[in-house]
Amino acid sequence: MICTLCTKHYIEHGSLCPDCTRTALDHLHRLPRMWAALEAWLTPGATGPAQYGGRVRRAEAPLPLSEEVLDLRAAGGIVGVLEDWHSAVCDARGLPAPVRAASLQSRITAAAAALADQIHFIVLWEQGGQLAREVARLVDRVRAVVQPGRALDEPPEPTILGRCIAPTDEDGTVCGHRLYADMTRPVQCGRCLCLYPPETWLALRHNQPGKTPPAPLDIPALEPAA
Repeated sequence: MICTLCTKHYIEHGSLCPDCTRTALDHLHRLPRMWAALEAWLTPGATGPAQYGGRVRRAEAPLPLSEEVLDLRAAGGIVGVLEDWHSAVCDARGLPAPVRAASLQSRITAAAAALADQIHFIVLWEQGGQLAREVARLVDRVRAVVQPGRALDEPPEPTILGRCIAPTDEDGTVCGHRLYADMTRPVQCGRCLCLYPPETWLALRHNQPGKTPPAPLDIPALEPAA
């Protein structure tokens, strides 16, 4: 049997190969954060905050709102697709129909998490490939808004934040490893594993080597991950 999504890898049973399963699960984890990040693109004349690879508001007259952003952020967009698939999974498994939360933010978070929890059923389900395909299409649409002009199957181009400033010894020697921004999650240093949530990025840039005077950086989040 061939994976119903990539149509490349042989599988003994089910619909999705391990690679496509991991990708689908990653997309489900990313979509709530990507949905939230699209709010920046609702401002006329702006293409998103600079820390997410966009540009600040232009000086010229505001542009019309993007219909694609409005569609993706609306109840029938990302939220609706995930909730429809969650309902379909519950129906296929004979589970009670899911109860929808009040806010769109809560609804997308709940639907994405519920589908991720059901991934072991989804990979065996005959509709698993179509579910993963539609979820991937949502991610592609968001990327097309955030980074227009790039092919949908290309990974997002990394944005350099700077160098890791976490101390690595008692003498105050900093790590110095290069950091890249990711619009969907906190940045983690690949060397010392220090975490940098988006709210710390301005302080990080201000405290880069060569900046004088170095402002004190007292941020609990800049602790090595356990």
